[in-house]
Amino acid sequence: MKRIAVLCSGGDSQGMNACIKAIVDTCTSNNVTVLGINRGYQGLIENDIRELNKLDVANIETIAGAIIKTSRSAEFMTEEGFKKAINNLKINDIEGLIVIGGNGSFRGCRDLVHAGINVIGIPGTIDNDLYYTERSLGFDTAVQQAVNTVTDVKQTMYANSRAVVFKCMGRHCGDIALHTAVAVEADSLAVNEIDYSISEIISDVKNSLKHGVTSPVVILSEGCKLDMDEVVYEIQAQTHLTTRGIEIGYIQRGGEPTYYDRMLGVRWGVLAVQLLMQDMTNLALGIKNDKIFTTPLIEVEHVLQEFRVDMVNDLRTLHALPKI
Repeated sequence: MKRIAVLCSGGDSQGMNACIKAIVDTCTSNNVTVLGINRGYQGLIENDIRELNKLDVANIETIAGAIIKTSRSAEFMTEEGFKKAINNLKINDIEGLIVIGGNGSFRGCRDLVHAGINVIGIPGTIDNDLYYTERSLGFDTAVQQAVNTVTDVKQTMYANSRAVVFKCMGRHCGDIALHTAVAVEADSLAVNEIDYSISEIISDVKNSLKHGVTSPVVILSEGCKLDMDEVVYEIQAQTHLTTRGIEIGYIQRGGEPTYYDRMLGVRWGVLAVQLLMQDMTNLALGIKNDKIFTTPLIEVEHVLQEFRVDMVNDLRTLHALPKI
């Protein structure tokens, strides 16, 4: 293949730009034309496409977001919108397409595969909810951003002997909350994957207070069934500690990508181009035990989550709590 394109779809994630740069640099070094499709599948429908060169991607690996932008496209899910997208791929003589995105983006990949388009999928989502791979682009940086935020806020909470409840992003996947909680040694954790009640959180907080903690920290995942304001109210009512609730939100999507996310972006970007050049397509890229691998795109959705209960129990052991 001598003419390929790249698009980002869904929510942005740190490492997308590092991946785009690696794709463009690898194409340039191998005399392959690379096109950037602006605004994901919606940009493909609207033919918002431009050629990318090395100058376009100079130094972008250090910033979050995506220089070709990203979006969610309801129109792409319609028959008419999908046909427009396919037609624009043909008009632009695009032989292979690299898609960087999460669950919804990969569903789009599979639809394109069924329509005869040559596709490579790269997991780009801070939620880490593509379970066939241990990591996705942006997860490592999102956790680091959350850890930094919790650490900074803990300092002022400690000075005033206050409790604080943090809510992390992640949709239905509790990985960001879990990894953040372990890193900061949170006193209690509630995630979608484990049924946990407000009364159990209160019990955890009281346990920490009994062991000398003066500023308890509670971490909630976005997908857990508990309301942050209710948790804050109950902690304050039952412990008489002034308690604050903080939704970390989009801070987790920003910030300079960590080494790990940049490394993943580069390795996946290089491999995606190499595969297309060899006419090896309809694959999703992943990483396990620090080794890059490929798997058929059509099989990705069938892989179930293996939630790290062992990490939850490590956290509970820190606070002399019984294992789950």
